[in-house]
Amino acid sequence: MKLTTKTGLSFISLSAIFFLLGSVFMYYAVRVILAEDLSSRLYQMQSDFIENTKSEIDINSLSAKNIFITKSNNVIESFFSDTVLIENDQYVLYRKINFSHQYNNETYNIEILQSQAQTDLLIWRIVILNVALAMTFFLIIFFLNQLSVKRGLRIFYKTVSKLENYKTTSPESITFDNSEIDELNKLTEIFEKMSSKISSDFNAQKEYTENVSHEIQTPLAIISSKADELLQSENLGKEEMEKLEAIMNTTSRLAKINQALILLTKIENKFYTQKSDLSVSKIIKEKIDFYSHLIQEKEIEVIMDFKDEQIISMDPYLADSLFLNLIKNSIMHNEQHGKIKIDFDGKTLIIKNSGSKLNFDGDIFKRFVRSSNKDSLGIGLSIVKRICDFYSILITYNYDQHHCFKLIFKNEA
Repeated sequence: MKLTTKTGLSFISLSAIFFLLGSVFMYYAVRVILAEDLSSRLYQMQSDFIENTKSEIDINSLSAKNIFITKSNNVIESFFSDTVLIENDQYVLYRKINFSHQYNNETYNIEILQSQAQTDLLIWRIVILNVALAMTFFLIIFFLNQLSVKRGLRIFYKTVSKLENYKTTSPESITFDNSEIDELNKLTEIFEKMSSKISSDFNAQKEYTENVSHEIQTPLAIISSKADELLQSENLGKEEMEKLEAIMNTTSRLAKINQALILLTKIENKFYTQKSDLSVSKIIKEKIDFYSHLIQEKEIEVIMDFKDEQIISMDPYLADSLFLNLIKNSIMHNEQHGKIKIDFDGKTLIIKNSGSKLNFDGDIFKRFVRSSNKDSLGIGLSIVKRICDFYSILITYNYDQHHCFKLIFKNEA
């Protein structure tokens, strides 16, 4: 819900409650005021009646439509009451005053009535008029408030737009427009500092990754070279040869782990922004050819079924790493005389391979999760998962007599 909508609904809700309570209060307040005015008029009519009796020979001659005179043996104090009369087949509410009056040594009970119909009509007109004026006033205030809020939020929406277009792959410090609202200025100031910090940290991390890649690969290459020179020596015994071979294998393994970790870091930090249109079937066939010697060594049968040619937009290096790791995985965890079946219908890629169930704990795509295969680095599938996440490709794994990896390509991939 937008801020303007939220504030508008809150304003309308509070205004509705205010109108309701205000209208009820106004109705009764006006009713009390007019009732007091009606009582004052009845008092005046009482005074006029008493004054008129002084000039009349017969008090009954003062009887009229709204004045009732009856003899009484009891003297009563003046009091007010309400009564109803039927006029033209309709009930009409009256306010009356009762009092006693002595005339020619006799006591008379006098009732003077005054209609409340005009009073009630006047009350409703006053209430409706005041409510209409109040509603008009609050509607004007509401629309002016909406315009004011929208004008105040222009800078906010500009700030949001700049943040939405902010690229973490090439972060730069961004500047925001000043606003008349202090809170927005404080927010944009924090965003400016944050973008500067992100840019600085990104460049520092990028430099660190490049330095690590260079500094580690160099000594590893030296160790491998020196070990290879020692292997060429004629003065080494069998035990020394085995130790040197173990050193070379471990060095080679360490170099591969280093390269894989650097690749993961680059993927997570979105270093790869280049895109090319690539054919899925063509890449897979290239990787099958690349590992043809391993396939022939294990005598694995490869079955490929490409129902539709699909072009995907990816960084060539990441696409190569994705399919290379998947094909390599299906070969390494296969059995002698096993099978690899690859199906692709233009959207869904399924890679199945025979082999016994892997013994591992947790998520197979988690870094350094591997089976009992000592040749596995435990990073290949983690790289696959990161690449799929990077391009919004859904990847799943399950085992049902066969290892099965399913990749679902979205249109934007």
